[in-house]
Amino acid sequence: MRILALSLYLTVTVLAQPRFVHVWGCITAINRSGIEIDQNFNADPQSGYRRGERQITFTSKTKFDESARQDLRVGRTVDIIGLETADVGVQATRIIVYQGNAPVGMPAGGRMIAPDGSVQTRK
Repeated sequence: MRILALSLYLTVTVLAQPRFVHVWGCITAINRSGIEIDQNFNADPQSGYRRGERQITFTSKTKFDESARQDLRVGRTVDIIGLETADVGVQATRIIVYQGNAPVGMPAGGRMIAPDGSVQTRK
């Protein structure tokens, strides 16, 4: 009986832990507490990628890499790591805002690896 109770306790404890998620998508709306994105907007409908609207919230601890909060614009792509909330939302811990295929804040001359494996230099 004690083993069963301990097993149940451990299962509930593990399931109650916050879960880190990695999401990316196109910004569809901006509000005071965060943004709304169309997750995996260009994924093949037959693929296993999750599609749909997600609410992304920010805190004072949210870090913007190679970009800033002011760079958020409807239509830009964002890459986010954060904690999944109870609904379909994510509390962001790290965000990168992209303009085209490069982070908005990447300096001229910065190098990046394209999806085909080639190295490109930002102009």
